[in-house]
Amino acid sequence: MYFLRLSKFHVILVNPAISGNVGSVARILKNFGIDKLILVNPVFYLRSEALARATNAKDILYKAILYSSLEEALASFSYVVGTTARVRYKRTVFSPREIAPFLTAISQENDIALVFGPERTGLKNTDLDLCQAIITIPTSSKHPSLNLALAVGIVLYELFCHALGNGISYKLPRLATSKEVEAMYAHLINSLSKIGFVLGGERGHTYRVLKRIFSKIPLTSSDIKVIRGICRQIDWYVGKTKGG
Repeated sequence: MYFLRLSKFHVILVNPAISGNVGSVARILKNFGIDKLILVNPVFYLRSEALARATNAKDILYKAILYSSLEEALASFSYVVGTTARVRYKRTVFSPREIAPFLTAISQENDIALVFGPERTGLKNTDLDLCQAIITIPTSSKHPSLNLALAVGIVLYELFCHALGNGISYKLPRLATSKEVEAMYAHLINSLSKIGFVLGGERGHTYRVLKRIFSKIPLTSSDIKVIRGICRQIDWYVGKTKGG
């Protein structure tokens, strides 16, 4: 049943400012069999314009989940994909078509968040820091910005076409949640700081470098436990050395 193929994908809109766009996104979700819409600090989302553009997807608007921060919204997700129209420093970006096989494989056992930024500015670097992968939709360099609903539609279309045309040839195991991964980064940076390993002289840069490295390999909860076990050993050794 094709409408179930993308059931593990959730669309997150960060600070959407135009209610009509939110309504249009709800309609697009319905087109591709997704019924989970998450809104982070929406300006408006249930105005008449939104309801009019949603057409037969008003139910998605009514049951949309609201959060006050992106980090809170992402806590339970196993894989997070951000979208941007701009090339970001030292971050590998994929087109929706390139990443579709990987995402459909992960989605068999994991909930995936597809994150879209505000209409005027897009996602901030701090938002993208919370994402394991970044998507950029190929467009003309003279006018790269896309309407929010159109961007959502293109990404979901590519995912749907891959699932529909190729099926799911393989699947990946259940991954660690975003909350677990972020806690690992915090622990790792803290432990590395204790032994003087802080890249560029500040924690923010170290975090981004580590994120870039570990995002290349989807991490399971068992992987997280091993890495944090190493951190605890570092903490123990540093404490023992200083105490002695």
